[in-house]
Amino acid sequence: MPHEPTAQELRQQERSPWTRLAKYDHEFNGRLEIGAPTGTWYQHSYTYSDGARWTLESRLGLLLQGLEHRAAESERRKQEAELREAEQQREWYAAVARARELQIEQHRAKVLVEQAKSWSRAEEIRAFCLAARARTAGDTVPEGEAEWLQWAEAYAARIDPLSASLRPPQDPPAGREDLRGLLRVAPHAHPWPFDSRGRWAPPEAGPAPQRK
Repeated sequence: MPHEPTAQELRQQERSPWTRLAKYDHEFNGRLEIGAPTGTWYQHSYTYSDGARWTLESRLGLLLQGLEHRAAESERRKQEAELREAEQQREWYAAVARARELQIEQHRAKVLVEQAKSWSRAEEIRAFCLAARARTAGDTVPEGEAEWLQWAEAYAARIDPLSASLRPPQDPPAGREDLRGLLRVAPHAHPWPFDSRGRWAPPEAGPAPQRK
């Protein structure tokens, strides 16, 4: 039925012009109606009611059939959404794992290059000291030169990485900010899979990074 605004509603609209009044009032008309929400963007409810040519009881079979169809369709959409979300999460974890592998690879390459430079410098210092000693062979060593050469040789031994056993360097930290520059995905899309020690520990099953 067309809605007749009350005095209170009219006063409320005067104070708040943006207030919208109802267009219709619902009154009982003796007809039965039954329905359920559909949860879709284009249809908010699904109903059957008494009509001019049928009663609600005669349409219950169609109503239940429609509800079953919509329930099955809703479950299918839900499963598809869960599969998409699981796949997106799997791809995200794989991207984070690849970024971690690249980070460790770059870190190790940097340490290796520095070791090679230190070794080369140590060899140059030893060659320099050897040439200096050969220069003074059989002659009196100038004052202070022996002390200087001894210190230089000790320094070469200290910077030479081959003076001790070689081992891989400790892996760098694996926080979100540490990997941000290498990530090709949003760093906060899912729970971070590395713990404070840089170990792979995702809250849910994710692909473990492959160490090369």
